[in-house]
Amino acid sequence: MTTDGPRFMTEEQTWINLVSQARRGHQDAMGLLARKAERRVRAYVYRVTLNPDVTEDLSQEVLLQMVQSLHDLHEEKHFWPWLYRVAQNKIKQHFKTRRKRMSLSDTIFYQDFVAHLKKDRQGDGLHEAVQKELSKKVMVAMKQIRQQYRAVLSLRCFEQLSYADIAMAMDCSEVGARVLFFRAKQALRKKLGHQGLKKGALLAGVGLFGSLSAPVEAATTTIVKKDVLLECLDVFGRLTAPVEVASSTITVPAATTQVGLTTTILGTVSSRLGIVVMTAIVGGLAGLGVLSFLSEPPLPSSPPPFPTNDLNSFHFTIQLHDPDTSISTSSLNSKGAYEHWFYLPEGMDGPMLMRMQRWNPQMENKLCAWLQDDEANYYYDSGYNLIHINNCRVCWSNLRVRRLPTDSQEFIDFLSFVEGEPRGFSEYSRDPNNGYLSSLVDYRFVNAPEFETDYLYNTVGAKHFQYDWPATTPVIDERDTMHKRGWTYFRVNGEVGEEVVTGRGCIPFFYRAAKDHPAWMVLKVGDDLEIIDSQRGACIRRADGTVRAYPPGTFCKGLARPWMGLHAADIVRRDAAQQRIWFDSERMDNKNYVRITLSFEEQDNVTELLYAVDMENDVIRDIQFNVGAEAQGCLKFSYLQDIDNLDNEFTEPATSTDPKAFSHPYPGILWLAHLVRGTLGQ
Repeated sequence: MTTDGPRFMTEEQTWINLVSQARRGHQDAMGLLARKAERRVRAYVYRVTLNPDVTEDLSQEVLLQMVQSLHDLHEEKHFWPWLYRVAQNKIKQHFKTRRKRMSLSDTIFYQDFVAHLKKDRQGDGLHEAVQKELSKKVMVAMKQIRQQYRAVLSLRCFEQLSYADIAMAMDCSEVGARVLFFRAKQALRKKLGHQGLKKGALLAGVGLFGSLSAPVEAATTTIVKKDVLLECLDVFGRLTAPVEVASSTITVPAATTQVGLTTTILGTVSSRLGIVVMTAIVGGLAGLGVLSFLSEPPLPSSPPPFPTNDLNSFHFTIQLHDPDTSISTSSLNSKGAYEHWFYLPEGMDGPMLMRMQRWNPQMENKLCAWLQDDEANYYYDSGYNLIHINNCRVCWSNLRVRRLPTDSQEFIDFLSFVEGEPRGFSEYSRDPNNGYLSSLVDYRFVNAPEFETDYLYNTVGAKHFQYDWPATTPVIDERDTMHKRGWTYFRVNGEVGEEVVTGRGCIPFFYRAAKDHPAWMVLKVGDDLEIIDSQRGACIRRADGTVRAYPPGTFCKGLARPWMGLHAADIVRRDAAQQRIWFDSERMDNKNYVRITLSFEEQDNVTELLYAVDMENDVIRDIQFNVGAEAQGCLKFSYLQDIDNLDNEFTEPATSTDPKAFSHPYPGILWLAHLVRGTLGQ
């Protein structure tokens, strides 16, 4: 006799069981599956098309194809991503044939929406909400963004699919799904702003849209206590009108349960109090994790201005611990206080020299140390009393991007959105005059409780970054020939699309070498395009004689720039983050290599740049290009150890030095995407 209680299937198991029976030919199961799926399919199609008549037709087509093609589904657990992919293909086909037709104005669109909603929602009270200005603003903003954006918002917010399942439904990579969702939120936030709604309206707008577009269901009741409401109002309010709460509870009718309590609350917008309550409680629930996928850091239109000519150094000490923030040297996977000094000989936008001292957590004993000066990278191994001279600069072993105290809050927010925020820190404090970090508190370590970090600026000089270890300390020089020289030439070979690419250039590894051997590059793409970059200027030349001029360093963006003082892996990812381009980092089969994937959407396609970074030698080995999940070429970089007997192959190109000639927009790292798309210089 068993003592186990009754075992109930989860909702997911119930669906899997039903789909399995339908696939085996059970007619009753197929009929039940179609009836249960109809509601969600209809809601999804309507949220993407915003047309009730089209929704009716396409929903029937989707369900019919489901019945006819269910045997093509390989795994029952993937039923919903598969079905949404069927729906998305139907929607895409509809939009292709619809493009030739004139679209409705916002006013007519909203009038049609109101008429449809009143017809379907008689008596449930929700149709009264559409008379409010807020509802119109939200619906018009949704209409104005791309259907792809409405699709990914619906799949993520209302159907609650994982990014892996969204990738299957949208026929893209998982990274592409993340990028699409990120851009969808930014597009909607922008459109809501054009409608006069504040930046914080994204949560409320998505929730209200979910409520207004949800299928008709019997109302349920949710009770929100007065003290919870008042706390939300206090924290998230910023309200322009006074609010009076007449009783200790507020009864909220639910228009939908698809996204839980938040959408339920958002149904009550039939009064000023309802709108205020909606905004406040959505904010409060976001703080508790509800709809947390919408509360990620905002994407700024532009970073705040920072002074660049008055900063020459900064100094700070933070607690680090593997695996969160350890160093990419095998002997350093232990916690401690890491003291940093940076020196900027040409100001904040120029190269950096770095010194780092590791202490025990209580800062009582000095341990290992690093120096990256203007001619080499040194590591002092305190355990063996040895100095190693390395090819590579410091990079975190967990592949997190190195952050600097001079980085803007928006830049840090984007990195945190991509990589996740390290836990255990307090909020950063910033100087209100220049935006630089001023302090933080670390709560992670018992043996260093509430460790305070103060950021000090312009407190050290060039002498602090000179080699000063005792001459008797043994030295192991692990550099290759080109790093000992401090600079080298490189060649580029590959193809982009159907065009053959060849190139050459010079790369300095250290600040001192950059003075005598500055960076330059020439790329030849097919017979028509030549790309040139040097310290005197950059340009694009066409076979017909046309020339487009750009500032120096334009086409060094997205490439290794070791003389600037950061590892190649950090350079590439920081270049991407400056333009808010999604990236992902992972170790390759060759453990000394890291694959960095940049991904962004343009013209309804996701473009990917896949870098292979040699971590030990601090260089890029190749860049692969994908557009819409299809390979579009690769550039391979080879670096010359021996530079004797090269004739005139590596002569620095002549370009304009007149700043007035640099009249074209600066593309940043996006120049590589334009290159693979064939739009560079257009």
